[in-house]
Amino acid sequence: MKSYFRHKLVNGPFEDPCLMIGITRQKRVLLFDLGDIHNLSQTELNKVSDVFVTHMHIDHFIGFDTLLRAILRRPQPLRVFGPEGITESVWGKLKGYTWNLISGYPLKIEVYEVSGRLIRHSSFYAEKGLMPHEKKTWEFNGILLDEPFFRVKGLLLTHGVPVLAYRIDEEVHINIDKDLLKKKGLEVGPWLSEYKEALIKGDLERLIDTGKGNFKVKDLKDIAIFTEGQKISYLMDLAIENDNIERVMDFVKGSDYLYTEAYYLHKDIQLAVERKHLTAKIAGSIARKAEVKNLIPLHFSLRYKDHPELIIEEAMKAFSSEYEEE
Repeated sequence: MKSYFRHKLVNGPFEDPCLMIGITRQKRVLLFDLGDIHNLSQTELNKVSDVFVTHMHIDHFIGFDTLLRAILRRPQPLRVFGPEGITESVWGKLKGYTWNLISGYPLKIEVYEVSGRLIRHSSFYAEKGLMPHEKKTWEFNGILLDEPFFRVKGLLLTHGVPVLAYRIDEEVHINIDKDLLKKKGLEVGPWLSEYKEALIKGDLERLIDTGKGNFKVKDLKDIAIFTEGQKISYLMDLAIENDNIERVMDFVKGSDYLYTEAYYLHKDIQLAVERKHLTAKIAGSIARKAEVKNLIPLHFSLRYKDHPELIIEEAMKAFSSEYEEE
């Protein structure tokens, strides 16, 4: 089964964290964290529609300038999600430059700040000199982005500062029975995206132009094969506190993939507590107890740069179903 998501890390485990998720058939990319993103091509940067920032420490946010430079003349808006302070951080980046010649540019940046139980939405438009304009505020129910094929959720935690964990869920995955499609005299094409969207929304009366004639969705329902959608979670820079650990285990539960920091070895747990990071052992334990299917540890401290395998081994040992708590 092909997933709706194509996901990969932009950098290595000792470099700035950034997870890229491509959305199949939409020519669209989501970024989780915005560290150094020079490894992304101009084509990839131009496809970035949404950025989900965990917090604004430099290694998670310095790539904003690179992305901004790449999309200056792009008509599609950029949405940025983050914890308390993200609006001021975006504004701080923007006001560091002179913008007297951009009034004709199409650039639009929409910022969504999770502050306690609220989300605050502000806009920065080139036509208005990229000055901040607060739009509206509403209650945060855990959902940041709700689209026909997927949903992005956020969980507010702490790293000494507010930090967001993220989870993207493909609500259901629709495969196409290509043999049945062929028997109907139809061919695979872009129309299938519209068909799948209508099917998910329950819009069975919608007419779809298949290139071989117009068909109602309900008359093509038999070509769809429904399977459980993929779930991906992303967890960075979490203080080792009981409330954090318990809440995040519930949040990532059942994920197909968990991308998580594993900053320190457990022998250095005192340092991990002081610096408010997870150890590899605790990261692996979270994944195991949350019944995660695949664990991808990243964001390692440079003190282990000569032996990254130690962090990976510790995380995977704690993640193993045969692991026994000491």
